Amino acid sequence: MTDRRRPATVLHTSDCHLAGQDGGREEPAFASAIDLAVGERVDAFLITGDLFDHARVPDWLLDWTVEQLDRLLCPVVMIPGNHDVFDERSVHHRFTVADRCEHVQFIDVPDGALVEVPGTDIVVWGRAMPEHEPEFRPLVGVPPVPPDRWSIVAGHGLLMENDEPTFRSSPIYASDLEAIRWDYVALGHIHRYWEVRNRPTPARYAGATANSLDGQPGVVLVDFVPGTGARPRWVSLSGVTAG
Repeated sequence: MTDRRRPATVLHTSDCHLAGQDGGREEPAFASAIDLAVGERVDAFLITGDLFDHARVPDWLLDWTVEQLDRLLCPVVMIPGNHDVFDERSVHHRFTVADRCEHVQFIDVPDGALVEVPGTDIVVWGRAMPEHEPEFRPLVGVPPVPPDRWSIVAGHGLLMENDEPTFRSSPIYASDLEAIRWDYVALGHIHRYWEVRNRPTPARYAGATANSLDGQPGVVLVDFVPGTGARPRWVSLSGVTAG
């Protein structure tokens, strides 16, 4: 059967940890990720949690972040993580990004939601973390693979080696990941780039934007190729001019 899905490229990043601190690496790295997305003309920009470092970030940083996102020429999908958890004190109640940026879709549903990326054949499923606790399992409840779409599962949590009960918060048990047969699993929470697996579905931790691999800032670019599938590749942000 002919794969009629349009080719696409998605920039996957996570753990940006924007805090507005003088001399911090986080804001320049995030701006560089935006520049890379613009330069590569990606079809979507995906943030898998912890855009902000905590709920007390200053208002000017929220405005600056909106300005950066507005530089993008593509749709944006994001989920909250454990540092910007979606509870009653969440920074996202002040950020209100979906109201301030028309091209941003923020998944705020704890049970999970499927969103379509406008202008592409991409869909993204993710869950909003209401509390960082062992009972929250980021990859539970993934629906069947949507037909005729590039399908991405987005999750923020800690991958476990097996299915043994754990006291760790937001666990991703081995069987949770194994059950997924979507095109790509985009993960956040681990601050280093990690090629979790390639088959049957590629899964990657993007790592912290400012310190993704060997001390370098970086992101993952995922090429979705008809007839082939998802092909993720790590890309350094070193040398990318921050806007």
